[in-house]
Amino acid sequence: MLGSIQVTKMLAVVVILFALLWMPYRTLVVVNSFMDPPYLNVWFLLFCRLCVYLNSAINPIIYNLMSQKFRAAFKKLCKCEQKKTDKAAKYNVPVYYSVMKDSSHDSPDHDLTEQEDLNGFPGTTKKVNFTDKCINTRTTYSVA
Repeated sequence: MLGSIQVTKMLAVVVILFALLWMPYRTLVVVNSFMDPPYLNVWFLLFCRLCVYLNSAINPIIYNLMSQKFRAAFKKLCKCEQKKTDKAAKYNVPVYYSVMKDSSHDSPDHDLTEQEDLNGFPGTTKKVNFTDKCINTRTTYSVA
């Protein structure tokens, strides 16, 4: 229940600031629809534009100030929290090759895998290393 009250307050602040920051521009549009010539003071137009841009820029600040979950997720994203591990995680990923007929060999019944066709010899197991920059560990994949 406490979380929903906090979210409701945050939503109310966002909506009120949206209305306040867009009001100068929207008022100018309405007033100019009735005026001839339109009111085009350069400084007021600049103020209106600043308010509209400020509305977009202030939302993450509001979320940060009013939501502990947002702060925690944002810190995690920015820090890319490095996890300490004793040894690198290993994953075995099988790679399957389809069988195809190769008519260039002497025997017409000889089935050739794509691996054999690419390498010129039957498939072997290869180890491929990937570095995960966020976790700062090396991961080894075995390709069969």
